[in-house]
Amino acid sequence: MRNPLPRVAAIHDICGYGRCSLTVVIPILSTMGFEVCPLPTAVLSTHTLFPNFTILDLTDELPKIITHWKDGLTYD
Repeated sequence: MRNPLPRVAAIHDICGYGRCSLTVVIPILSTMGFEVCPLPTAVLSTHTLFPNFTILDLTDELPKIITHWKDGLTYD
C-alpha cells in the first residue's frame, strides 16, 4: 500500500550542533506534509562556522545507499 504522503529524499549533511542541514530541513519538510527520507552526505560535529569542527565524509557510501533505495523504493 502506497503511503499517502509525498515522499522526498533530503540529501544533505547533518550537524551535531548548530541550526542547519538535515536537522532543519527534516522538520520543515515534515510540517509541509512530506515523508522525508534523509540521505546524509557527511556527519559534522558542528556547522563549518565553528572552529575545529570534525567531519565524517560519507561520499563513498552514497552510491551504495542510492543503489539500495532504487530497489523498489519510490520518491515524488
